Amino acid sequence: MITLINQLTVTGSEEEFRSISAELNAFMSQQPGYRSHTLLRSVREAGSYAEIAQWDDAASHQAAVRTEEFQALIKRLAQVIAKPAPGLYETVTAHHA
Repeated sequence: MITLINQLTVTGSEEEFRSISAELNAFMSQQPGYRSHTLLRSVREAGSYAEIAQWDDAASHQAAVRTEEFQALIKRLAQVIAKPAPGLYETVTAHHA
């Protein structure tokens, strides 16, 4: 399993950002290899968000981001955010209560 962690700073309308983000997640949830998505908002920094998405593998994620539909949604998202900082991670250790 691969985890995408993306830090986002919203410079435009947060309402529009959340709307586009929901559309993007609806699209991604239909892609092979998609597992889950969580959007987090900072309680300390206005306009600061993080998203966490889990995929079966990096190849599934890469195939999804190469689609025309994804690229069109990202162009819309770019109008309301400053530069995103995405990265793919693999689990080293995990602890649960």
